[in-house]
Amino acid sequence: MIHFIIGTRAQLFKMTPAMLECEKRGLEWRWVYAAQHRDTFDQTLKFFGLPPADYTVVDWDTEAKTISKFLYWMWKMTLGLVHSKKILAGYTGKKHIVLTHGDTNTTVFGALIGRLTRTNVMHVESGLRSFNIFNPFPEEINRLITFRLSNYYACPGDWALGNVQKFKGVKINTLQNTQMDVLRYGLENLEKATITLPKTKFVVLSTHRFENLYNKQRFEKILTIAEYAAKKYKVIMPQHPVTEGQIDKLGFRQRIESNKNFILMPRLEYENYLKAIVESEFVMTDGGGNQEELYHLGKPTLLLRNETERKEGLGKTALLSKLDFETAKSFIDDYKRYQHSPVKEKVYPSKIIVDSIKEFGQ
Repeated sequence: MIHFIIGTRAQLFKMTPAMLECEKRGLEWRWVYAAQHRDTFDQTLKFFGLPPADYTVVDWDTEAKTISKFLYWMWKMTLGLVHSKKILAGYTGKKHIVLTHGDTNTTVFGALIGRLTRTNVMHVESGLRSFNIFNPFPEEINRLITFRLSNYYACPGDWALGNVQKFKGVKINTLQNTQMDVLRYGLENLEKATITLPKTKFVVLSTHRFENLYNKQRFEKILTIAEYAAKKYKVIMPQHPVTEGQIDKLGFRQRIESNKNFILMPRLEYENYLKAIVESEFVMTDGGGNQEELYHLGKPTLLLRNETERKEGLGKTALLSKLDFETAKSFIDDYKRYQHSPVKEKVYPSKIIVDSIKEFGQ
């Protein structure tokens, strides 16, 4: 049996092509929902044509969008480890494999569930590093823990592959991230988007990282950068649940809503977000997946981070701002220098992953 353990929207996006590939090949697979995120999950499943989860670890009607809810979720997940064999429906041991993705807290729990049941563990999107323990936090720590718990490593390229050479296990070079497969699917189904976009030029602002949202000084720097962009363009700002909560908690709601060029939106479903970034002038984001996706689109990208664990687009489509206003200003004033033609590579990372683990689903 091939088990996919998923807790966040980003994980669902990036694991979906592998799940669809398993289904296409008639392999035995199932997916476990950790429910770290919940908002728009059902819509995302519908868009990709995926079935409901086979098992839900934390059955609640909210998500880990505040510190208190996050701690509650961590507690429930920790208790759930006692039932790891049940979570995997008894399909445990060396004839089966657990796939856990990325650098979230769900990533670590997924690896632990595998190890506690003596089941193989594949870390998807393995080998990415910022080499700074506290930036991004806790993502870099989550990756290091997961490296040590895994025995299969699906690495998106040579650089990532080199970063896990000291760990024992099977190394697979997927050449690119599975985000490429997601983007390909999204572009093929873009007509399903229902979002209404401004008729004038606009940009997209997307921020959701812990180190930005829970630090008032950093969040204010992001808003100051966005306000400069808003002098020239409309700024679409989708609100992740945690982003929406911090806007209110830090007292930024009135500041944002009083700016006629800011357009606040709820968290967007994938097809609507993709349509927005495709038609935008440029994107300001702290998302690692966004960085990769925008690189493949050739879209100018201002990274609202101090460090990034990804190489895609750096110095080409993407500029690492370190939240420095002058750096951001230079990007906004001359963003077209970061505009490139879309990347057209016939690489299918999810197929490479399934090729390497198909024996576990037969």
